[in-house]
Amino acid sequence: MTHLPRALLVSLRDPHDPMAEHERRCFAASAQVPPEQVDLHRMVEGPLPVDRLGRYDAVFFGGSGAYSVLDDVPWIKAGMTALQQVVEARVPAWASCFGFQGLALALGGTVENDDARQELGATLLHLTDAGRADPLMRALPASFWAQEGHHDHVTALPPGVVRLATGDVSLEQAFKVDGAPFWASQFHPELDRHSTIDRFLHYLDHYHDGSDADVTLAKLRAGEDTPEVAGLLARLLRGEHTSTDSRSG
Repeated sequence: MTHLPRALLVSLRDPHDPMAEHERRCFAASAQVPPEQVDLHRMVEGPLPVDRLGRYDAVFFGGSGAYSVLDDVPWIKAGMTALQQVVEARVPAWASCFGFQGLALALGGTVENDDARQELGATLLHLTDAGRADPLMRALPASFWAQEGHHDHVTALPPGVVRLATGDVSLEQAFKVDGAPFWASQFHPELDRHSTIDRFLHYLDHYHDGSDADVTLAKLRAGEDTPEVAGLLARLLRGEHTSTDSRSG
């Protein structure tokens, strides 16, 4: 019988946020599996089911919508614990955006809020030497476009990780945890131009006063497509990685 890969998406959103289901579909599409092969666990409903992690070929952590990893919210703190638990379980994993910031913070890095350096839409990023050698990231060109949407920025990486990609506005864009098959990125490999627009419109009231919405929307619609990053999650879910850590870049 053919093995059907399964993933767990850990949702870091409000209990009734419809973007949790949108996120599940986006992760499934990027991982190249039907949505029913991606289970959803909402951190607002309780702790991560650590005893069931072995059932999954990969664990995904996504965005948060209206929250910052710096917010004093119980389920955000629980999400930090969940990130560490997945690292310790050595389950293949990817954390995007809020998950990237949360993992950096949980492991001892620094995150700061800086609206002046907000990134939204397609952003040009660059692989480090370690990124070019990484079993997942090396499939990307040396410079590549990826979808972004954040106000928080990782300003110092934690110890025990390898920098894989950088940006011109927000430097820290991707890393891998030493000794664990856990990758994290500020950018969203699960999003394309159209799904980024969906997110922008849904959270418009949280991040914009409305005065520049039309201009921003026009820029998003005219932005670069980001097909290169779409295969990262599929390669992770299929097990196209090794236990050999990349070297620092």
